Amino acid sequence: MNRRLPAVLAALASALLACGGGEKSTGATPPPTGPGQTGGAAPALHVQGTRLVDAAGNTVRLRGVSHSGTEYACVQGWGIFDHGGDGTDSAGVAAMRAWGINAVRIPMNEDCWLAINGVKAQYAGDAYKQAIANYVGVLNRGGMVAILDLHWTAPGTDSANKQAPMPDRDHTPEFWRQVAKAYGANNAVVFDLFNEPYPDNNADTPEGWR
Repeated sequence: MNRRLPAVLAALASALLACGGGEKSTGATPPPTGPGQTGGAAPALHVQGTRLVDAAGNTVRLRGVSHSGTEYACVQGWGIFDHGGDGTDSAGVAAMRAWGINAVRIPMNEDCWLAINGVKAQYAGDAYKQAIANYVGVLNRGGMVAILDLHWTAPGTDSANKQAPMPDRDHTPEFWRQVAKAYGANNAVVFDLFNEPYPDNNADTPEGWR
């Protein structure tokens, strides 16, 4: 799998740039409507030199949490969110805001997003995408940035039911093409391309770096 990394990363970069994910659009692409829209509450982020800044140029420091569940509940066949519900937990968002949190990572599963490899229909495809959009919308309206993180992946017909060492070229590029198209115009969303890669069993070897 490690030998395929350059091709995977090149495909990811091409997919994101083609969909506007390389740099957030500020005018050419209209902002999304519905649950994924920023709503004006969360900071509109962009990169300025070595800093992450808001629309006024003020430095933004992200302080956040990871909201686990959306990477495993769907593929395990019992839900989308670990706590149940449909992603409109405004009470939870209010609590996080009270703790000083301004960013929430949403771990995602490529099989569930793409509706492949046997994920139950009620937890995959449009249902999964709508649940993610609902939660992104609630976070943004609550003043928090959403970090969309690709967490569980698997090549071919394997089930994405655990953390893999690296992304796969079979599904990961298409996952990011679709996510970038859905959220590329929302400057209150950050893309986390892949969670904690550990090539060559996390060893500091030439093969791992390749």
